[in-house]
Amino acid sequence: MDFKQVLEGYYDVEKKVKAVDLLTNQPYYIEDRPDMRQRIERAINTHQLLGIYQRGTRNGFQYIERDNFSPSKSITTKKTTMINKPDDFIISDLKWRYLTRCMDKGKNLMFVGPAGTGKTQVVFKAAKALDKQIFYFNLGSTQDVRASLIGNTYFKEGTYFEESAFVNAIKTPNSVVLLDEISRANPEAWNILMPVLDVNIRKLRLDEKENSPVIDVADGVSFISTANIGFEYTATRMLDKALADRFNIIEMDSLDKEQEMKLLAMKFPTLNPTINESLCDISSRIRMECLRDNSKLSSIVSTRTLLEAAEMSIDGFDIDEIAELIIYPQYSDDGGVDSERIYIRQLIQKYIQKGNKTDLFTDEDFRELNNFDV
Repeated sequence: MDFKQVLEGYYDVEKKVKAVDLLTNQPYYIEDRPDMRQRIERAINTHQLLGIYQRGTRNGFQYIERDNFSPSKSITTKKTTMINKPDDFIISDLKWRYLTRCMDKGKNLMFVGPAGTGKTQVVFKAAKALDKQIFYFNLGSTQDVRASLIGNTYFKEGTYFEESAFVNAIKTPNSVVLLDEISRANPEAWNILMPVLDVNIRKLRLDEKENSPVIDVADGVSFISTANIGFEYTATRMLDKALADRFNIIEMDSLDKEQEMKLLAMKFPTLNPTINESLCDISSRIRMECLRDNSKLSSIVSTRTLLEAAEMSIDGFDIDEIAELIIYPQYSDDGGVDSERIYIRQLIQKYIQKGNKTDLFTDEDFRELNNFDV
């Protein structure tokens, strides 16, 4: 039998009868067809499919056993291939697969999350894993927006226009364009990027160049951005909704204690395991305090800071010295005894080793004492 449609019925969340055509994998609308609703509901209750075929000038209907149906063309979903994750970076399999999928298909993706969690680094690692050329632009440090994103006009024996590195990047097929710190960018940069990031436009007008030519974004170019979003990031701007909608957004999670210990062990194999656990325990306790209602702290210890602390330990710094140099300065001392810094000092104090009590006085110390009778 040559069927025009083969319908599979189901009940939606509101218990309404719905159907999908298995030959096209498209919905089959029956809202205004009570007769079709009855046929499909019968198919649902008898665990069958409903076939529709041409019978003269009218449609004919036949119920089909599911096991007997094998479409000549079937719509299948291809599962995204898992690209091997880097050995020295921790990210969930799901988010890594989604990142590499977006890059591979030339889609826009925005990483959001706390500073120091590896948002920028993971983009470089994914581009390397996919063997894609990557172009890096730090929008937070861009001063002359139009020169950085469009180009410069020079006057030397006439007028000469030089395209920006950004223009060169978007003209490179299958490349990755990393727009770092997009939440710190000047709003003028957002306006320039709007048509470039729009999936239906993907063009950039070179207004400074003669005749204002329009540049098409090359095939396969993927725009990946990073943003720090939260009250503690005072230099960031509220992202324009229209700009944010041009990206798929993925959150970069903070690592838990076990993941942090694993990361430090991978990065620094010679790190003392006791120091490793102490550093990660400090980080974990600070993170848990930040998650509490009415927390006494406003920010966590970033993964970047934790890695620096581990490297300092290998270089001979004690925990109290590490805390003094790179942890305490991150927390305000406003409020005296109730300040964030005092809270952090009290938390870290128990991890600071002042020495082994059994080694306070050695045999050599006793021998140097006058009138000591052995």
